[in-house]
Amino acid sequence: MMNKTMDKNLETINKYFELSDFASNDEQAVNDIVDLFADNVTIRSGLDETASNKEETAAFFKAFFSRNKVLKHIHHTQTLENYYQTEWSVAGLKDDDSIFALHGFDYYRFDEDGKIVSLLIEIA
Repeated sequence: MMNKTMDKNLETINKYFELSDFASNDEQAVNDIVDLFADNVTIRSGLDETASNKEETAAFFKAFFSRNKVLKHIHHTQTLENYYQTEWSVAGLKDDDSIFALHGFDYYRFDEDGKIVSLLIEIA
């Protein structure tokens, strides 16, 4: 049972990154990302932006993806004691046509329904 739960959570993280590559130009992808999160989610970004419920989560992601025209992520996830750590890198084209690249780590916790309840984003 634990392995199925872990596999589902890993699938959710993979889906999050796959959708993130499309969300700058696809409103449904943004909505699908928000649906991965629990109603009582807490998020803190590497820029100290926060969200503490589903409505704020939707606003958080809409604002983030509206700042970018194109994104491409690569990532690798490890299952740790009671959370998941994903090392990621992203290259992108901002809405002002400037190019950027970032590297960092995400830390996830899930509820029993497989929804993300906590996401901490750290930029390395």
